[in-house]
Amino acid sequence: MTSMTAARPTQGTASRITLTSDDITRELVSTHTPAALAESGYLTGPDGHTVAGQMREHQLDEALLLGRCSTTNDVDAFYRRDEEPDEQWHARREDTIAKYCARCPIAAACLELALRYPEAPQDLAVRGGITEEDQLALADMEAERLAAARERDRAPYEQRAMRLHAARQVLGLARSHIGLSVKPEYRNKNHAELSAAVSKLEQLRKNHRRATGWAA
Repeated sequence: MTSMTAARPTQGTASRITLTSDDITRELVSTHTPAALAESGYLTGPDGHTVAGQMREHQLDEALLLGRCSTTNDVDAFYRRDEEPDEQWHARREDTIAKYCARCPIAAACLELALRYPEAPQDLAVRGGITEEDQLALADMEAERLAAARERDRAPYEQRAMRLHAARQVLGLARSHIGLSVKPEYRNKNHAELSAAVSKLEQLRKNHRRATGWAA
């Protein structure tokens, strides 16, 4: 993917904005389903690695259902057997890569999920056509990016908890601040507190929607 310049007309003048590869990729991921991305070839090759890097965990999980290996019972083909000699395992995993990974439409998503949430070193397996050794090397090279991706994955859950807490606060304020039993001199103050709590809840709701990929 390359950066592109798009024209945006303004009042009486024409200004230009520059879209980076990341801008384009985020827009692509936010407006297309994993199935559509796979069908269009966006989850393979170098561009696939970039696109998969912008996907959320749930999108990557959804993409895995479209993999060439998704219906196979030959799960052991991706894992090294106990005490299997190097030569035998290396030959066997190359066969696995050729059979399942080489033409898989979601190979990049498979690899991204493995890099972002790796198994224990002794349990690593072929993922996205990449060997265990190469996965470890890639994870080390991209440690900062992967940490940021995991943070994005956690954001919706954390924001949902904040939103629910704010909703409970609004309910509590409503119960204690509204009613004929509240003295008139306190009503304006109470109204201001309740309005502030409702505004905070609305902002948290918008933030949560953005974090989960929905427009606010």
